[in-house]
Amino acid sequence: MKFDKFTWGVIGVVVALLITAVVTVNLTGGTGVAPQEYIALDTPEAPIYNSFLAFSQGDLTRARAQYSARVLDEIKETQGGYDPFTGRGTSTTTSQRLRIVKSVPATDDPDRVLVSAVLDTYNQEGPFGAGSGWSRELTVEVVREPDGWKINTQEFFY
Repeated sequence: MKFDKFTWGVIGVVVALLITAVVTVNLTGGTGVAPQEYIALDTPEAPIYNSFLAFSQGDLTRARAQYSARVLDEIKETQGGYDPFTGRGTSTTTSQRLRIVKSVPATDDPDRVLVSAVLDTYNQEGPFGAGSGWSRELTVEVVREPDGWKINTQEFFY
């Protein structure tokens, strides 16, 4: 059996796509995106980005480190033993993206900033493989502490 030029071209494209897929999965761990890294707490947006990333990676210790001492004390006192950092599983059918929209410094306190963000969620479950997506706008107060900017509200990026 002898193939014509068109058939060899189709076979070549298929082989190139398979090689690209294998390389992409091996470099990104199958997520389709390069691994993300935490950023230093020297900007008001940093603890929001870092906590979202920590929650998405299941690193609850790192997530907890992004919150102010006041919030951590408040959780300890008011939650009656419930720790909102625990019990969070990562879903294989739901993906989220955080978009930081703007930062507005408080006029009365240079160590307090309101950061507005949008949390986009996409759920891949549904009949016949259909998915659904939605966005939630949020405003998070951050404060400057001796070790950097920290989230000063109980926002856990659910």
